[in-house]
Amino acid sequence: MLIRKCTRYYKLIILLFLMPISLQAEEVNDISFDINTSVVSKIDKFFTEKPQKTNVIWTPKINGRSRYAFSIQKDAYLISKKHSDSSELYYLSEIIDNGYTSHQDKSKTLDIFSSRDNFRATFEQRFLSNINAGLFFEKKDNLIGINFNKEFIVSENALSDFGFEQVKDNYTIFKTRFVKLTKNEDAELSGNISHEFKSNIFNAKVAYTWFDIANKFDFTAGLKQASNIVSSEIYGTFSEENVKFQIGLNEMRNISNMNIFFNLTFEDIVNVKSFSSKITHTTKNDFIVDNLTLKRLRKHNLDLIWRKYFKYD
Repeated sequence: MLIRKCTRYYKLIILLFLMPISLQAEEVNDISFDINTSVVSKIDKFFTEKPQKTNVIWTPKINGRSRYAFSIQKDAYLISKKHSDSSELYYLSEIIDNGYTSHQDKSKTLDIFSSRDNFRATFEQRFLSNINAGLFFEKKDNLIGINFNKEFIVSENALSDFGFEQVKDNYTIFKTRFVKLTKNEDAELSGNISHEFKSNIFNAKVAYTWFDIANKFDFTAGLKQASNIVSSEIYGTFSEENVKFQIGLNEMRNISNMNIFFNLTFEDIVNVKSFSSKITHTTKNDFIVDNLTLKRLRKHNLDLIWRKYFKYD
């Protein structure tokens, strides 16, 4: 029943997939760049090349996306730099909400997943402002395939993507994901769906995540359907710098039937411009399907971005 309902929307989805992409005009005094680029050196260069400007707008871009920007006054910046202290400059800068934006770049990502009996590597490159295409390899069944997806903004606090995965001599797999941030930005609802054409294979998952519990971890509760079996899972996520650790219970169908699992993830080990990497090891039997998340693009997260990346040498 659920599969039949899903297939009714495929034609509409394909039309949306082919819709033209709108590009936003770049502001004259805007310096939008990846967070692994030196903020201070960019601002210095901006004011040197444009001495008549009295302010600069810094738009932190994370994984090809952005939302909030800082309007930094030149006089306040120069005083802050003279004393090598950017803490007060944060409060003197105006925060601008530009809405979610997908940036036109050619950023690349490498995701590696390993489990007890399998291994998968996926390499993707972004084209235009919201299209990704790439290759993947899965060791267990010696699969080599291509994947393609398009991301789009649903509303002020919601993001989604959909795409396809194709392996030679196999049916095409359709995949879609979504995420919606709560109005106060303290939680988000996310989900993903995958379906293999001309088959009964239909997997779905929905999860709700509360951020910064006791300022120490995120807590997620979710439901999933796989192979016509519905189960639940709960887990906590502990993050520090580029390392993320998750521990919880999954395959929960009753009190006596559940598994303990953990995931360990290392992100952006190599600091290369326009390139991001992620290496994850899991004790689960299946691979992790990354949910979309807007956590790092929250207004609550701006002070963390400022403290980490706005540093005077």
